[in-house]
Amino acid sequence: MIRAFGFSLALALAFLAGTFVPTASTQTKKNHYLRIDFMKIPPGQTLKYIDLESKLWKPVHQLRVDKGHISSWRLYGHHLPGGDPEYQYVTVTQLPTFQDMEEQHYPELFKEVHGADYDTEISKQTNETRTLTHTDIWALIDYVE
Repeated sequence: MIRAFGFSLALALAFLAGTFVPTASTQTKKNHYLRIDFMKIPPGQTLKYIDLESKLWKPVHQLRVDKGHISSWRLYGHHLPGGDPEYQYVTVTQLPTFQDMEEQHYPELFKEVHGADYDTEISKQTNETRTLTHTDIWALIDYVE
């Protein structure tokens, strides 16, 4: 719990620190929201989880990018976690609008990419390899490029 709070606090401070950088002009904000999903992996399931994210879910997220539903998707893992962490992996999805977060389109996109229904064996496999511990939603305040 403390690690999750620490990660969230560090991310918030990074966003806030960016607001103190002077800019020549205000820019149009893009890629406005981040959805950060924190994943706990059961013992012995790490390789299966990474394989599932890379081979099954990454192509679905690529289609989401191609269709403009999201701006990007990334999978991060703890490099040097200490003790028994509350989570070992996070997925970070960057979205242009809050509405895009509400409308994820998984069933039709999954069928388009894999030719299979999501609500079958695939959802069972996904749930066996990880537990979603919590989700954070972040909104972009300001930025420079």
